[in-house]
Amino acid sequence: MQLVDEGPTAPRGLSTALPRSASLTDALLAPCGHPLAADAVRALRDDLARTLCAVVAELPAGERLRIDAFTARVARHHPERCSAGADPFVPSPATCRRAIGVAAVARCVRGLSCAPASGVFDVLAAAAEDVAVGMEGGARPPWWSPWYAQLPAGGRAVVSAEAVTWATHLYTALDWGRFERRPVVGAGDDWWDCPGSRQLTLKGRADVRVLVGASPAYVVVGNGSCPPDWQAELGLPALVGALARGGASAPCRVVGVWPTSGQVRLLDVDADVLEAAATSVISAVGTWVDGRLEVCGARQAS
Repeated sequence: MQLVDEGPTAPRGLSTALPRSASLTDALLAPCGHPLAADAVRALRDDLARTLCAVVAELPAGERLRIDAFTARVARHHPERCSAGADPFVPSPATCRRAIGVAAVARCVRGLSCAPASGVFDVLAAAAEDVAVGMEGGARPPWWSPWYAQLPAGGRAVVSAEAVTWATHLYTALDWGRFERRPVVGAGDDWWDCPGSRQLTLKGRADVRVLVGASPAYVVVGNGSCPPDWQAELGLPALVGALARGGASAPCRVVGVWPTSGQVRLLDVDADVLEAAATSVISAVGTWVDGRLEVCGARQAS
């Protein structure tokens, strides 16, 4: 695997020379070190739970926090926004492209669609049909499908274009024929409810999961360019995966891909990585709690 140094203070990353999918797949499938010890993960979980319980105990009764990649990023870069609360979610082509794109790539990997564009077409067509028939007695349609179904033709075209671009970026990032066991694309997120508190949940998301030996490795697709604190971005899904699944099934590696900027970062997961991720989570939770307390104080003062 060819490595390039992007500057005296920049982390090292994969070369952008073609074929990048081969280099990225090599890095993803490289042998991992020793798996995380179950006892070490259990001790980290217990210590983290105690600390987080003490922090969220200051939250007003009835309020809940969910820390995911977005809310953790807000706490790190825009702490002033934590006092405003979470903005109401509004579907848009940009907010839906990942959900549609991973479903399309999953179809391609399973051999149900021949390319990302046809996969997106199939996913959108199926969702529109599901909404039309109401899915009586069947599985629930995707969360974005009712919004998509009421769009005019122009809006649907924009949704399709965004999803095709996202799916193509992911599908061309890896050499899918190299995997002995079929990767899991999309699937469910990892969730960890903080023991001892009903007010805090951590969420970790991976776009692709593959087995490297006996341990999973994650691929996470980012937007824009790789941030300076990319270790925190990749450390969160690693931490939540370890907390939710235990040491034996904790991820051994997280690979971050920022397709629009051509950047890739590798994070091999060990005890130090999980400790750093836990520290980052504690800081994010504290920032959000302080923000919510500021709002409550302002309400009482008025």
